[in-house]
Amino acid sequence: MNHNLIMTRGIALIMVMLVVTGCATPQADSCPTAIPQSCPTIASQSCPTAESQACPTAAAQTVPEMSAWRWGYTGGIPLNVIITIEPGDKCSMEIIYPIAGSYFNPLWNQLSYDIVVNDQSYENYVIFVYSVDPGTTQAQMDAPGPDPSLGSPPSWMNIITGDVIYPMTRTFHTSAIDISEGPLYFTCLAQGPGKLKIIGDLGPLNVPTK
Repeated sequence: MNHNLIMTRGIALIMVMLVVTGCATPQADSCPTAIPQSCPTIASQSCPTAESQACPTAAAQTVPEMSAWRWGYTGGIPLNVIITIEPGDKCSMEIIYPIAGSYFNPLWNQLSYDIVVNDQSYENYVIFVYSVDPGTTQAQMDAPGPDPSLGSPPSWMNIITGDVIYPMTRTFHTSAIDISEGPLYFTCLAQGPGKLKIIGDLGPLNVPTK
């Protein structure tokens, strides 16, 4: 028999045996099951060893309940106002007690208020308390003012205090105010992502005269 023919058939036989052996030997799974998948995953995974993944969903949040210590700490301070922020850019004010003169100094008043943020549409919420210059008209207050994100309040606005609050929180604030500054007003703003925007103007909250 031709030597070259024998050599060719031998090589072919070896190749066949290698192919058969390769098919019979279990092969390592080449699917990258260790690589995390990004949510949401709609298409099913092709690797049989990969378990279906559950995309994390935001848990529903509620405003925290006030603890007994909190009630006891703030219970002796008359609460003047509750400001509530709700979904849909809603900001409202409920007057609980009128402002009264401070025991330590009758010429100063104590302003106490709760801010209840029952919304998680934004990253931050801001409440400004302010008075207005004598002679300020309602038309001036209703007119669009400077961009609040620039930190430039209207010239007739005298900011007394401000609060930055997180979503789904209840914040208590108290401070002494000069009663000569007249009625108080509140502006509600929201921020994030992006710049500040006004979501409500509240007031007036009357204060006693000297």
